[in-house]
Amino acid sequence: MRGVALADDALRRNGQRRQPLVAVALLWTCLHGGCDHAPPPVGVSAHTLTGSLSAGAPSDAANTPPATLIVAESPEVDEPTPEVAVAPPTEPERVFRPDDARPRHDDATAAELGIHRYESPHLLLYTDIDPDIARTLPPLMDQAYSALESYFGPLPPDRAGRPFQMTGYIMSEEEPFRQAGMLSPQTDDLLVHGIYRGAEFWIRNQDYDYFIRHVVVHEGTHCYMTVLHGPRPPAWYMEGMAEYIGTHRFDADGHARFGVMPDDPVHFVGFGRIEMLHEEIDAGRFRSADGVLALIGNDFVKSRREPYAWSWAFCTFLNAHPRYQSRFRSLSEHILDRDFSGQFRELFAPDFDVLSVEWELFVRNLEFGFDITRAAIDFRRGAPLSAGGSADVSVRADAGWQATGVWLDAGVPHTLTAKGETSLANKPRPWISQSQGVSIRYIDGRPLGRLVAAIQSESPPGPNGEGALWQTIDVGSTATLTPADSGTLYLRVNDAWSELADNEGAYSVEIRQP
Repeated sequence: MRGVALADDALRRNGQRRQPLVAVALLWTCLHGGCDHAPPPVGVSAHTLTGSLSAGAPSDAANTPPATLIVAESPEVDEPTPEVAVAPPTEPERVFRPDDARPRHDDATAAELGIHRYESPHLLLYTDIDPDIARTLPPLMDQAYSALESYFGPLPPDRAGRPFQMTGYIMSEEEPFRQAGMLSPQTDDLLVHGIYRGAEFWIRNQDYDYFIRHVVVHEGTHCYMTVLHGPRPPAWYMEGMAEYIGTHRFDADGHARFGVMPDDPVHFVGFGRIEMLHEEIDAGRFRSADGVLALIGNDFVKSRREPYAWSWAFCTFLNAHPRYQSRFRSLSEHILDRDFSGQFRELFAPDFDVLSVEWELFVRNLEFGFDITRAAIDFRRGAPLSAGGSADVSVRADAGWQATGVWLDAGVPHTLTAKGETSLANKPRPWISQSQGVSIRYIDGRPLGRLVAAIQSESPPGPNGEGALWQTIDVGSTATLTPADSGTLYLRVNDAWSELADNEGAYSVEIRQP
């Protein structure tokens, strides 16, 4: 394991103030010949830029020696000093998003076919689904649009100054949409749940209200991310971010929140991503972090299901994890870069090994409400105890795996003895537990509150996960561990990964080498 220290230079290069998509598009134009009065890329016009590039690449002035003004005596001449013509200052280019090329439809003809129109500033919707559901979707997209602006930065304006609007088609029956000229054979052939092209998307009606909203926001996210011409990020990022933004729930006041961890199956009926991942892992098809990064567009066409689940989980994990969040979110400034994958690798190279460890732990234990923040691990390589030596550590109940600072050599026994109490809930009343746990409830086959251990090895895990944090070792109030693999000892209080926030207290654990 190479450790978890972040490379300061990588953070400095990528942790600057986020620029909106208009600035990214301008940079793309400059890099491809648009800033020196050359023809701009398709869909981008050369006009006056409001603002400047002063927040772009860092200046070299700090590395340049101070200039010295040298004054030379000029010979006396009778000729007048010639006037030097000064060119008027040129204004930088202004970037526009492409013109609105969406087709216009005859609403009266559509209505005769049972297709009704619903509109908000950011979504024009044609659909034959239940009107009570349909009328809620354009306002939902307007809320999602604000979330997209917050995450990726605002889009450039169009030449008329109108807000960006997309057109969506949600179909219970496809034939009326074909007759209305809203569904082409090419689109129909590719359509499973949803598909987008430019500022339009098509969706087949879904069985569950939550999932129809999810797919609408998913496809709308694609439209937003691809409105500017240029290179596209890899498929895992495009689909993972659309899944991430599309995962939503409503506050008590009815306002939607996007990019959330699903907390209750009742509120996310039809989502299915968590169940898909458990099915994949149980079938021996676990995807490492490298495996997710290797997903390409054809994988999503062939499978239709599982790649979306892996990409959603990966983007959700990186967007929420306190160690990786700021770096991952900075990638939103590079979605038009030609080397997006290189940017990712550079950002995460310093600690990609521990990222991979935490990713596997997360996805193998994934459940509704998984607390990514509290499950984050402070990785520390342990040191071996001397013969007869001991170490005392505190194991908090409101956190995931915690490093003990003790290295266990394979085949060498160590005795663990735990004392103290923890509180593992506060409703309907506090549940008090000692290190042997309470049998009123079981988590992963062990009593709630029981002290458990894991060993993080520096070698690849064994065939059953030996030497990996996702392979739990039972401890209780006292136990002797004789590991098969050498590694650092980690401890935690057994509880659901979604229920750490209301825990209190800690166990005091003595680790002794006999």
